[in-house]
Amino acid sequence: MRKEPLIILSSFMFGILVWISDSALDSLFFYEGTFIDMLILDVPKHEIYFRLQVIFFFTIFGVIIAHLFSKKNQAQIALRKTHDELEKIVENRTIKLSEANAILNDEIAERVHAEYSLQQNQKMLKAVLDGISDPLILVNKDYEIKMINKSAYVYYGIKSSQNLSGKKCHEIALGNSNPCEGCDIQLTNYSLESTSFERKGIFNSQKVEKVVTYPILGENGLLENILIRISDITERKNFERHLVQSEKMSALGTLVSSIAHEINNPNNFVTFNVPILKDYIAEIIPIIEDHGNKHLDYEPFNMSISEFCKDFTKIIDNIDHGSKRVSVFVSNLKEYSQQNFGDPHTLISIKSVIENAYMICKSKIDKEVKSFTMDISDNIPKIVTDRYAVEQVLVTLLINASEASDKKDSWVKVTAEYVNTSKRYIVIKVQDNGSGMDENTRRRIFDPFFSTKSRELGTGLGLYICHNLSKKLGGRIEVESEPNRGAIFQLILPFIDQE
Repeated sequence: MRKEPLIILSSFMFGILVWISDSALDSLFFYEGTFIDMLILDVPKHEIYFRLQVIFFFTIFGVIIAHLFSKKNQAQIALRKTHDELEKIVENRTIKLSEANAILNDEIAERVHAEYSLQQNQKMLKAVLDGISDPLILVNKDYEIKMINKSAYVYYGIKSSQNLSGKKCHEIALGNSNPCEGCDIQLTNYSLESTSFERKGIFNSQKVEKVVTYPILGENGLLENILIRISDITERKNFERHLVQSEKMSALGTLVSSIAHEINNPNNFVTFNVPILKDYIAEIIPIIEDHGNKHLDYEPFNMSISEFCKDFTKIIDNIDHGSKRVSVFVSNLKEYSQQNFGDPHTLISIKSVIENAYMICKSKIDKEVKSFTMDISDNIPKIVTDRYAVEQVLVTLLINASEASDKKDSWVKVTAEYVNTSKRYIVIKVQDNGSGMDENTRRRIFDPFFSTKSRELGTGLGLYICHNLSKKLGGRIEVESEPNRGAIFQLILPFIDQE
């Protein structure tokens, strides 16, 4: 039920009550008429107006109060409605917010999982990159480093804890503001294809490096990063060069054999005809001497007859000696170039082998060394071994000793002695006062393709072959050396009696 009419009615009745109360008071205190008369009949007009005004006033007041109450109720209803609507909106928003929060939590969980997986993948990638022995560098198109593996830290000689982010590869390499000389990485920027090139080592010019670049494109197909791989291909290049050198040596052996054959043919004519020529001269000399006795003024080539005959005979002897030397030299050269090792069970003279080895490389020794001496003990017995294998080892040691000579008073000395102990053996020493070797070099001299010489002079196979040949002979090679104090190579051969 609505309360506004009750409020109006109550106000009206309150006005009637005021009227009645006023009439009652007037009848009691001011007038002598009865209450009824005062209430209805015998009332002055101004009293009636006053009472009507009071009734009207309270009625209007009730209307106003009812209206205000109605407004208040309407406001409360509107407020309650608004409150209800707001609660529904808040409830809907809360539901939506809860749903959004759940979605966000799922996305956060997925993101956390993705970040964890990414971190694990990065760790795995880092471990894989660090496991690669070649230096790997990831740079952007401006050469700024983004990632580097452990081998690259070692290659550049920097600490792994050093932050290289934002630095350029040529800055950490040589401190240059421009790319390194001979660097073709920029070609990758243009071609967007993998490129490779070879260069001298930027830290060691004796090394050969191969640089391979792999472009990494972004989603838009444009170049974002470049992966650089640096490989040390010095040994491979040396091996390739040694293969070519081996082919050359093989061809040279064939050529030397052919040349030796061609030299031997005319030299055989000289060797064969010199004894005949001597016999002819022996028959002619008496005739010349008889002619000189009859013609005392006869002086051939401004010499007396006796001097002429003596010189004539000496020239023939020189021709004979030269022919024999040519035969021996060509024979030794042919045998050495063919690497035609002989019977390992041949009885040989160590002194003879040393002298033959010296004759083969005599020109090299005379050119490089100021003094060469041989001290071979007289009590060295003959041994059973491979003559040509021993000879090759000695030739290699003699050539190395002569090439190591770097002093004005350079010398090379060869000694040989027989050691008669519980284990009998022969020691051949090749000693020089040349440049010598440090500990690192001494440990590697018997490695294949290791050489301290320039590429044009050294193949790195000489001492490796010597080491293998000495083992094949049942012996060994020992070396003593210090930098700038020369070296001593000892070829130790077991003593085997001929059965």
